[in-house]
Amino acid sequence: MFDPIHLIFGSSIGIAGFFLFSSHRIIRRQRGEKEREAQRIRDLQGKINAALQDDAHDASREAFSTTLKTASLTTDLQAPRLLHLAKMETNPPEKYKILGKLASQGMSAEEIASILGISRVEAGQLLSLSSMAKCSR
Repeated sequence: MFDPIHLIFGSSIGIAGFFLFSSHRIIRRQRGEKEREAQRIRDLQGKINAALQDDAHDASREAFSTTLKTASLTTDLQAPRLLHLAKMETNPPEKYKILGKLASQGMSAEEIASILGISRVEAGQLLSLSSMAKCSR
C-alpha cells in the first residue's frame, strides 16, 4: 500500500519545495523593499539638489543682505541723534528750561518737538505741565 520510503522521501521533497518557495517569496519581498527605499532616497536627493540650485534662494539671500545693510546704515545715522538724546535725558531740568524759553517765545508744540528731538505729544504734555506750574506759583 504505502511505501514508507516514498512517503518520507515525498514529504521531504514537499517540505523542501515549500521552504524554497517561501524563501523565494521572502527574498523577492526584501528586494522590492530595497528598490522602493533606493527610489525614495533618489527622490529625496533630487529634491535637495533642486532646493540648493533654486534661484529664489539666492534672491532671498540677496534681499536679506540688502535689508541688513539698510538697517546698519539706519542705525549708524541714528546713533548721533540717540547720543544727543541720551545727553539731554541726563539733565532733565535743562530740557524743561529750554522748553519754557521756547514756549515763552510763542513756539508751538510741533516746533518745540522738532528742536528738542521729542515727540509732539511729549512736547504738548510738557507745555501743559509748564503752564500748570506757572499758574500755581
